[in-house]
Amino acid sequence: MVRLVDIASAVGVHPSTVSRVLNGEVGHSLRPETVERILAEARARGYRPNALARALRHHRTGALTFVVPMLRNPIWVRLQRGALLRAAERGYVVMIMEEPMEDPKPPGAYSYLVTESRADGLLLATSLRGGRDAGGANPDEALSAVPHVFVNRRGPDAGNDVVMDEAAAVRLFLDHVAGLGHRSVLLIDGRPEVDTVYRRAAATRRHCAALGLTAVISHADATEAGGFAAIRRLLATGPLPTAIGVGSIEQVFGVLAALRDARVAVPGAVSLVSLDDDESLAYLDVPVTSVRMPLAELGAAAVDALIARIDGTGGSDVLIGEPMSLISRGSVGPPPAEPGT
Repeated sequence: MVRLVDIASAVGVHPSTVSRVLNGEVGHSLRPETVERILAEARARGYRPNALARALRHHRTGALTFVVPMLRNPIWVRLQRGALLRAAERGYVVMIMEEPMEDPKPPGAYSYLVTESRADGLLLATSLRGGRDAGGANPDEALSAVPHVFVNRRGPDAGNDVVMDEAAAVRLFLDHVAGLGHRSVLLIDGRPEVDTVYRRAAATRRHCAALGLTAVISHADATEAGGFAAIRRLLATGPLPTAIGVGSIEQVFGVLAALRDARVAVPGAVSLVSLDDDESLAYLDVPVTSVRMPLAELGAAAVDALIARIDGTGGSDVLIGEPMSLISRGSVGPPPAEPGT
């Protein structure tokens, strides 16, 4: 283990001087060349500061906790990567915790990580919460005393949200299919109490009304089985709308399987757009058109917003809208011709 006294002896200064330099407390009393010699000697010896001692001195752990609802969904990989890279740039590490989908906890259940000095703040993408417009929960008292931001979700109180522009993503989908002549639209998405789902459904209703389109919203589990069951249930009641938007990649796989089983051709009978994007969609039997969202940018912005709250300088919501684009593949075409035309 490298000791401060060894670095001090090599450079010819007092150990307290080395300590000040390595802790960034240089001031104006030290000559720049002395500071550089101390830093060079520390690097050469492989010196690493004692994280626990530094945390006690600065009242910081240097760690953030990121609570995510479902690690198998590939969108979280991009989002987490953006958060991890930005955190490293800012001198933080990130701990990942998975929120149980089958028995979710309220966001305040994680506040102990900050109050017990295990992390400096919380990045919350928990599955259990409702959008404020959807009649979500009251502000969580357990979170009021700890730095936190909601990521890809809106929290129960304003000022701590970092989200993407879901309405813009829906508009990309609807404008694309309407431009090809589709007049009826189906949105298959997750549970309505999940904030992203609520905002996509609300945007679908608004924009379909503005375009004169018929809209059907179907909520199902955000899984392959959920997408499969949604299509089977709708097919039992009559013909499907000719344009289908799907909220998650897992649901896309289930939707495609159900359409294949029912011999509904894509894109001959119905067109399909995923509101999640992943490279795997390009390698399916029918390559699926998708909306590519600014996930890495969302993760980076969430870390910046959380550190601002830790430093006591933040407090406003953040909406990430760019870069966002529709990736055209093979699953979208004109609506089928009406009988007799």
